[in-house]
Amino acid sequence: MTTTVAITAEDFERIAPVLGPCELVQGEIVRMSPGGFEHSRITVRVVFLLESHSRRDKLGRVLTNEAGMVVRRGPDTVRGADALFISFRRLPRSENWKGFLQQVPELVVEVLSEDDSWKKMEEKIADYHTFGVDMVWVIDPRTLAVRLYPRGAEPFVLHSTDEIDGGELLPGFRCRVAEFFGD
Repeated sequence: MTTTVAITAEDFERIAPVLGPCELVQGEIVRMSPGGFEHSRITVRVVFLLESHSRRDKLGRVLTNEAGMVVRRGPDTVRGADALFISFRRLPRSENWKGFLQQVPELVVEVLSEDDSWKKMEEKIADYHTFGVDMVWVIDPRTLAVRLYPRGAEPFVLHSTDEIDGGELLPGFRCRVAEFFGD
């Protein structure tokens, strides 16, 4: 009989830089494939649009590059978001955080990769909501749509011709969904 030892978020943080793309799920390291061209292109568009708005209106920070968040303890789970927004209310300007984020962002954005399954994505969304994330956007390049998952409410879909907005979480943010996919 083999026994596995769950590692902590702190141990994971020390070794993650040499492992390549991965997450810690219930104490176990789960490898992820690097984002392909389409995934990376869409992620940078989302980050550019969110960061431009957030910076202009001085609302908070936008993080990317599989931004690590400790979403659960015992056993620990560290999820990596394609992009996220956390307001200065939740993480004040004066706090220069080091390491994985332990404060809850308002918004997490995931770009569905070719090898992502909806089952795995829904597990990730459940972890984000349990952590307290208010809204998760899942951008699907295959359908040119965004599925919005508000915490405590039913998800819904916006298509490329629809407009997406930040609501109360990211006041004043608004763009056509198509802008996430365009060059």
